[in-house]
Amino acid sequence: MNIGYLQETLSSITEVKPLGKTAGVNGVLCHIIGLVRYGDILRLAALQYDDEFAERAEAAEIAELNGLPEKPETNRERLRGDRSLDMTNIFHAVQTIRIGEKQFEINEMETSRCDWQNWQIPVLLTEFLKQGWHPAGLEYQSMENLFLTFMRLSGDYDCLPDVGENPAVQLTFRREHIPHPVEQPLTLSVGADYPDRLYFQDKNTGEKHWVQINRVYLADMWAEMRQTFNDPRLTEQFSAAELAEHQGEFERRFATICPPGMCFPVIEYECEEDLYLQFYSQEWLDNLPQSNSSCIGFIMKPDKKAGISGLPLKAAVIEEPMPADRRIIDTELFSCSLPRQYDDVIL
Repeated sequence: MNIGYLQETLSSITEVKPLGKTAGVNGVLCHIIGLVRYGDILRLAALQYDDEFAERAEAAEIAELNGLPEKPETNRERLRGDRSLDMTNIFHAVQTIRIGEKQFEINEMETSRCDWQNWQIPVLLTEFLKQGWHPAGLEYQSMENLFLTFMRLSGDYDCLPDVGENPAVQLTFRREHIPHPVEQPLTLSVGADYPDRLYFQDKNTGEKHWVQINRVYLADMWAEMRQTFNDPRLTEQFSAAELAEHQGEFERRFATICPPGMCFPVIEYECEEDLYLQFYSQEWLDNLPQSNSSCIGFIMKPDKKAGISGLPLKAAVIEEPMPADRRIIDTELFSCSLPRQYDDVIL
């Protein structure tokens, strides 16, 4: 850091308008600081304080200071988020913002933990304080427990929009799917019939749900990958040399995840319309994460549109390499993803 950087940071802020609106959303304190214009770019600045995150962060800091040894975290614990130091980011689901009578779409968004070493943060907050900003409810919270969110509003601006004095701010959220823990052991047989529905319980809500498994099979992901690279649409976008280079690079990475000759189990199932399921093998859940493992996500589409119950077929991939002759898989229905829609928030 130097004075030149500070000067550049100050000069990038064209003008600000404090709003100072606070509301609680799902246990997170959300505070709209105000509008800030950078040239023709308009952003809404907001702070978040998650009390549960602050408690976890403090406990982790105390444990580190005391030199307490940390037990290795299994894949199960990592997926549960038992030791997660992630905060609950409410703003990431915001779709539109209404300030007074004007409505804005969100073009992009970024959230970062407040850090005094990042001079942009104290400079920005100082500019708002000079213009009369009142950080109601956050004045005495530790800066390290606050998260700053910038939401870029659609459009180009040569001045701040006229939103009136002390306007109401309304947040409208998009619908999103949130995983809920299930952790129900399940033995699957490749190629077997599954005539009965399986019932399971959401550990968060206690609500019961069902799944109708249609079939379990082992997918040759290498064959799937080669079929993808043989798609004529790719030859229209890349030269033969470029395509060979991309395929070679992918194969090198994929070999560390699924060696040639191994397969991924795929579960085709029916369930409630807005429900999606995630399966893992019990062995993988109880193992420690591999630090050098790569991450590639796969989506499989069932050949048929509807299952034996007449509902749309869905597919879940267990991204763990297994021999092609594997017939019994000790797995676990680990979680179900359910839709969540926050109510509009008016600050």
